[in-house]
Amino acid sequence: MMRALEIVLERLPVMLLGMISMYALAQTTQGWEISGTVTNDSGPVKNAFVIITGPESVSPVRTDGEGRYSLHGVTPGRYSLRVQKKDNTSEPRSRAVSLSNGLCLQVDFRIPVGAVLAGRVLDQDRQPVPGVVVLAMAKSGRGGRVHLKMSGGDKTNDLGEYRVAYLPDGAYVVAAAASPLKFRKRASASGTATVKGNHPITLYPGSRALETAAVLQVRSGEERPGLDIVLRKEETKCVFFRVNGAFAGAQASSTNILLEEQIGANAPALAQGEITGAGPYEICGLPPGEYRLHLSSATVRPFQVLGYQMALAVVDKQDVDLGSLEPLAPGELRGKVTVKDAGADDSVPAGINVRALALESSLLNLATQAGAVQPNGSFVLPQVYMGNNAVRVDGLPAGYYVTSASQRGKNVLDGGMLPGNGDLQITLGADGAVVNGRVLTADDAVVPDASVILIPTGSGALQVVQADQAGTYQFPSGVEPAEYRLAAVPNLTEWQRQDPATIARLAAGGAECKLGPRESRIIDLRVQSSE
Repeated sequence: MMRALEIVLERLPVMLLGMISMYALAQTTQGWEISGTVTNDSGPVKNAFVIITGPESVSPVRTDGEGRYSLHGVTPGRYSLRVQKKDNTSEPRSRAVSLSNGLCLQVDFRIPVGAVLAGRVLDQDRQPVPGVVVLAMAKSGRGGRVHLKMSGGDKTNDLGEYRVAYLPDGAYVVAAAASPLKFRKRASASGTATVKGNHPITLYPGSRALETAAVLQVRSGEERPGLDIVLRKEETKCVFFRVNGAFAGAQASSTNILLEEQIGANAPALAQGEITGAGPYEICGLPPGEYRLHLSSATVRPFQVLGYQMALAVVDKQDVDLGSLEPLAPGELRGKVTVKDAGADDSVPAGINVRALALESSLLNLATQAGAVQPNGSFVLPQVYMGNNAVRVDGLPAGYYVTSASQRGKNVLDGGMLPGNGDLQITLGADGAVVNGRVLTADDAVVPDASVILIPTGSGALQVVQADQAGTYQFPSGVEPAEYRLAAVPNLTEWQRQDPATIARLAAGGAECKLGPRESRIIDLRVQSSE
């Protein structure tokens, strides 16, 4: 029988065999494909990473010598597509795409030229200071905290000149950073000589405080010259400390310190190093100001954080001795998730996880293990780091949203949660509404990639989504019933999201949106200017 089958196959017409091959190929190419090019003003961009995130995990790809890329997947849904280039911080904005089985989509990216901030670093006698690192830091605010993100930098030449290029649209503060301070074992307990030194961080035009620093809002292609930073010398002091416990023990594979000035989250590090014993240690060269000293201890294989501590040093006219610092081990935190208006015997939906986000210093990269919510709503976070934490709830099913997260009656959704300060209480709503629609021009043409903002008329945080390649947008099916304003703009920077005047103007020109429980609304929007 097998021999007969082989003879039949051998005698099949060539055309039929070709049809069988084409069918087999079609069977293996089901799914979606995105391809395109990445270019800049000089032409194709080689070795740029193209990254896609969404319902399916797809590995990033690099562009070839012609700037081309191709991504494949099989799971339909809404995805976010972005480009990352190592030597250029002026990345094009991300793109939202809706993908379906059999769709072949072309998405081209053009890396903008970016903005340029330039000037000189001078001493108090207006003489140039060479060899100073100048940083451009994107400024934003989240949860009542100022965040600074390093976006580019340069080192001054022999004329004190700097030029920071390739900056994406946004709001920036410019800072001159002094050379890293010495972290070392203290030779003796005797006093130290008084010396004068520059401030570790000086913000343009010559400020120490973030509140009084100039905020520069720039667009791609814009160049801002003449941004001179004036350094001033002051008498400096030292900070002393010892370490105990896991910080000094042999159990730890490494214990690291990081010193930063209190000018905002993610501020530049002033001193870094690794602990090699109990000490005592010293960091000298600090002008008057407030500083945070972070210590973390961990094993490498397997990775396990043994402890963390943050000490505040207020430097004035005297040296500061922080005494002996011991690690605070990660603490267990228990909590309960309840659903508003649910019956006493109702179970919490499966698949929900609760996470704690360490906010004290992202430079420490303190990842926390998520806690799975049980059917009765209880959960345990096994390792929550001592310090300020925010709360995130993942895996909410359609129609669910977070109404509150509190600890001893205090709202901790965006920060303020501490292990050992009582159980965490999280309340969910289950009557969430759905909002979707299209973004259109005045003559009804669709606007792809626009930012769509849902702005509460009362209290609450605004939400932002991006329209896809067809100009359609959709907020998660779990929007809390309330009154909102809806607005669409071609692009919205992080700074504009935090600017009350910008949001108020967009809300005034937006559409009314009153959402009832479990309501589904389709609202088409006319695009506004973000300026």
